[in-house]
Amino acid sequence: MMLRRTLIAAAALAVFALSPPAAKADTMRIAYLSPSFDISDAWERVFWSMQGRLEELGVDFEVQQLAVASHVDHAGQLAQVESVIAGGVDYVFLGPTEFEAAIPALRKLKQAGVPTVVYNFTTPHEDEAARAMSYIAFAHYPGGVKSGEWAAEQLGGKGKVLILRGAPGVVSDERGGGFLSVVEQHPDIEVVMGPYTDFDRAKAYDAAQNMLAAHPDINLIYGMSTTIGLGAAQVVRQMGKSEEILTMGFGGTGDEITAMKEGWLTASVLRPIDDSGVAVADAFVAHSKGEEVPLVWGGSFVMVDRWSDTDEILEYANRYSRPKMGR
Repeated sequence: MMLRRTLIAAAALAVFALSPPAAKADTMRIAYLSPSFDISDAWERVFWSMQGRLEELGVDFEVQQLAVASHVDHAGQLAQVESVIAGGVDYVFLGPTEFEAAIPALRKLKQAGVPTVVYNFTTPHEDEAARAMSYIAFAHYPGGVKSGEWAAEQLGGKGKVLILRGAPGVVSDERGGGFLSVVEQHPDIEVVMGPYTDFDRAKAYDAAQNMLAAHPDINLIYGMSTTIGLGAAQVVRQMGKSEEILTMGFGGTGDEITAMKEGWLTASVLRPIDDSGVAVADAFVAHSKGEEVPLVWGGSFVMVDRWSDTDEILEYANRYSRPKMGR
């Protein structure tokens, strides 16, 4: 069995300077497009777990890896999709910069006849001309609900909560909406809505610093991603208040687990992330065999905090990606 992998890093508006190497007729050519690897290690883990599953299934494949420089660079991602279509691939993994912003790219992919998996969303696009082959994700709203349940319990049903959002769109709406659906049931919990941070750690740090200066009585900060949670928790840590102000991320990524073990991030809702990479690989293989591909795949969350024993959870959650990444 021969496995081949081609990695092509691309910045915001970059296109291929050279065409990818010619593949054998039976080599599965995959383009992996994500909204930056800087947001969290989840995108990298999906990248490796997808490949680990393909290797396990004995598939000969090559992967082109592209990521825009910013999570809100919608035009840059569209340009990358256009270059992928021009270069020729069998399948596309698309982690959209934003759900609605991905529609032009998805229309082009469908028109070109490229089967596509949309990652990080479980709601198919209503527009049939833009609807992907499959939608694979850990749904944001249930993750927000689980986060809200943890927060309400830890606060004893009363306190002041700061919410720091990502970027305008579905992800922030659903992660925030799920959280609010729980905490708003507690009349003694006051919610302060912070600014959008574009899922950027530095912006989250600045936002947390400014909001805590304006609201020094905050008891808990809910950050809607790994980067937001860590940026906010860093501020709290520097204030020497990691025991007083609870801080939450979203995703349960490696950096979050480390911060929890070190005691300066309090909690995060964890995704057994490699399950989703397996689902992506299985979708590509099923389609290549002419089998039915589920339109939607959704994974389950596990709530973890700094008091959790995460070793066993992570051994399963990162079973494909850890050997590749070394962590």
